[in-house]
Amino acid sequence: MEKYIKELINIGLKENEAKVYCCLLRKELFTATEISRCSGVNRSRIYSVLDGLIKQGLCIEKLGKIRKFQAVNPDIAFEEIIENEKKKLDRLNSLSALLSPIYNNQQENSSPLDFIEVYGNAPSIIKKHHALELESKESVLSFCKEPYAMNRELDIHEEQKQSMENNVIYKSIFEVEKDDLLFFARRMKSFEEAGEKIKVSYHLPIKLHVFDNHTVMFSMTNHLNPDKNLTYMVIEHPDLTEALISTFYQYWEKALTVDEFLKRENIQL
Repeated sequence: MEKYIKELINIGLKENEAKVYCCLLRKELFTATEISRCSGVNRSRIYSVLDGLIKQGLCIEKLGKIRKFQAVNPDIAFEEIIENEKKKLDRLNSLSALLSPIYNNQQENSSPLDFIEVYGNAPSIIKKHHALELESKESVLSFCKEPYAMNRELDIHEEQKQSMENNVIYKSIFEVEKDDLLFFARRMKSFEEAGEKIKVSYHLPIKLHVFDNHTVMFSMTNHLNPDKNLTYMVIEHPDLTEALISTFYQYWEKALTVDEFLKRENIQL
């Protein structure tokens, strides 16, 4: 069974999701308590894990006096996952097309790497991110999702506080961390109370930060080994920034406010 769990994790499932799905495959219907015992996943987290599997088309809920859950036939379930991966590839191809003109025009610049920088470890990523925050004059827009280079704290960090004291507006969309919804909800509320404008989404395509209207910093998740995905690209280019600002606001309009998220998940703080 461990082999199957690892394979599911390699295609993008979280460990608890992989354990629960493998458990569900063993018989037709399970209660949440049975799933917890079978998978070894804590009872307090079972429903959030099941919700994640339902959203991915891997599980369905059978309503009745007792809630029961059933695995979706892998022959059917993975067709949707394959289709979603194809859409991700399309987005990657679009990003390549967007960035290629910048690269192809490098001969016109005295230094082809003047506006492109790459950072490959947590300390350098954090240092650059903080520097860009302190240099910002108007706004910082962010897509935030795991894995994080910085520690997950309840309070915003000092560089952001200093930047906000200089009237820089921070707007962030956070991807829901389903393994610990309560802690995630507390962080979102804490950030919001500190003055950051927060919204929540169940899926974000990329990790992204846009500083004013000239610089972007982004990283795309390595689905084969997401915990080691610490490569960020920083590009200073107004055309790319304009396109990504537009993308940010498309997601912003559809994302949930913190209060809407708390209500949807029935979380009381």
